[in-house]
Amino acid sequence: MTPLEQANADRSVKRHKTETIKDAFNAESAWERLLGYAQNGYAAISEDDKDFVLKSFGIFDRPATPERFMIRVRIPGGALSADQASVLGTVAQTFGQDYIDITTRQQIELRYLRIEDIPEALRMLENAGLTSYQTGVDNFRNVLIDPLDGLAMDNIIPCRDMLEGIQSVFLKNPDWITTLPRKFNIGINGSLSNRCNIFGQDFALSLAQKEGMYGFNLYLGGRVGSLAQSADMFVRPDQAIALFVAVATLFKTYGFRDNRNKNRLKFLIESVGMETFRAAIETQLGYPLAYEGESLCSLEGGDHYGKIALNDGTFALYAAVPSGVFSGSDLIEAARTARSQNGAIRLTIEQNLIITGICDETSALQSPLFAKYPNRPSAYMANLIACAGTEHCPFGVIPNKPDAISMGEYLSLTVPIEDAKVRLYWSACVKGCGIHGAGDLGFVGCKVPRNGKTVLGVDIFIGGTLSGEGGEGHLLLKGIVLEEAKEYVAELMYLYRDLRRPKESLEKFIARLQSRYTNFAIAFMMRWNRRMRLESMEAMVTPSLKSFGSNHRENEEIFAFGLQLVHSLTGSKAYDTEEPFAEGKKPFAFHQKTLPDAYAPFYTVIERMVHPHPLKRYTVFTEILSDLKEAGYEL
Repeated sequence: MTPLEQANADRSVKRHKTETIKDAFNAESAWERLLGYAQNGYAAISEDDKDFVLKSFGIFDRPATPERFMIRVRIPGGALSADQASVLGTVAQTFGQDYIDITTRQQIELRYLRIEDIPEALRMLENAGLTSYQTGVDNFRNVLIDPLDGLAMDNIIPCRDMLEGIQSVFLKNPDWITTLPRKFNIGINGSLSNRCNIFGQDFALSLAQKEGMYGFNLYLGGRVGSLAQSADMFVRPDQAIALFVAVATLFKTYGFRDNRNKNRLKFLIESVGMETFRAAIETQLGYPLAYEGESLCSLEGGDHYGKIALNDGTFALYAAVPSGVFSGSDLIEAARTARSQNGAIRLTIEQNLIITGICDETSALQSPLFAKYPNRPSAYMANLIACAGTEHCPFGVIPNKPDAISMGEYLSLTVPIEDAKVRLYWSACVKGCGIHGAGDLGFVGCKVPRNGKTVLGVDIFIGGTLSGEGGEGHLLLKGIVLEEAKEYVAELMYLYRDLRRPKESLEKFIARLQSRYTNFAIAFMMRWNRRMRLESMEAMVTPSLKSFGSNHRENEEIFAFGLQLVHSLTGSKAYDTEEPFAEGKKPFAFHQKTLPDAYAPFYTVIERMVHPHPLKRYTVFTEILSDLKEAGYEL
């Protein structure tokens, strides 16, 4: 057997029960059942159809809103004409309580629909050239491209034709409807900037150059928690569709069908190695491909605020939609504004909206749309992602969207920052639909013990990136009470505000910070400073991390932190004495200056941070946290 055959055989001892449902799936008969449910009501729907089959048509039963459904509408590359946007808005108004979510895959989700209304809603969408087919379960999901594809000054290869060619292979094709081992995400980026999370896809073509020719490098196996890896292939635009078919066929044929948590393309590639999978692609194609070229997608994406000059001489106007919470009425207004300029609408992966084709900026900005969704938003609201949360998703642990918006508003008031890019990405649970791992700061909903009770909380991650040369964020703070999380984040934002370089994004600032300090040091600074502010002990709020060590050793970072605290408290240096500290002697500064009694519980901790005998100092930050907790000061 070939390595792919062997890998598949090793994982084929037991098939997941879902595969039996898929074996029996037939789109035509499933559609007939849907029409029957529309006539007979919610109670008639079978459990298999609610749990799996209807999702093939993008129809999702939402237990959080009983007997109401969500429809996920495929918006290829996030591009909507004004007429399509009007229809979508009308469907939301008529059947879905005027509610719309913009998603991280440049799509629209309609909510609160009754089963009786779904056939008519879908008919209206289809008549407008829109569909919800294959937007759920084991299908090829919405294809992502740059929202400014074909328009942006830095767009080198327009990708719309390739998107439509790839989509034509699988969309409404019985051979590809719900026949994959697991869902499959696709992205194509022909721009210098990464505005479509290109490296987070199962199959990604990213702008590259080789021997004077523009094309793409192929990356495979991205998913939540893992960026796609280079397949070491350079792909010409005319090869893209055939390459997609080859990869898709290999995945369909050899992908695993046992453990649904480990059935994505990533796991098939890991089982045989990328070099072997690359060879299998060439065998499937019937010809070799060149090795990868020079990657040209090196700029951070998402920084398209305000007015954006386009390559046809017109402009685009950005509208910030925090967490993607939108409405049918808003979309109709966006369509009216776009139509007045002979323009169109583009949706972004950060759940925002762009109107293109603007000739008269002044007139367009008078639209009520921009009064509600700012054209030049706060840095904290501009790139704010949040998935559905408990109101709409059965897996959500926290409300999420309101929490994300609340934090953004709090930071805007508490630590206002101008000319900055801050990416705060929220996932309501570990499934990661808010792509938290790619955020500068990522948040994942969890439950936290507090005073003998269980309360809502978040785990906070740091250092995610949209760059293929970067990586997923790392855990920074675990189990933070939800309503307190904004206070911890504010401490990092003070640091960013005070120490960042001109126009430096938070992503680049964090990368620079992490090149000098451990995440333990950053997390401790956030914990310590927050507590000191709450206790009104401003003298012990450390002004910066400048005095920390730079060799990523916790014990040396702790010592530097202690020295800074002593100086902050007393105005003197701990070791500015004629004689070295004697064994057990307290830092002289505490004897020479009287400080409020409220500070006393922290003296012992600070003394141990700077103890003259290195072996008697703290070794790791968790020791400090433990000692303070025993003293009744939990950080």
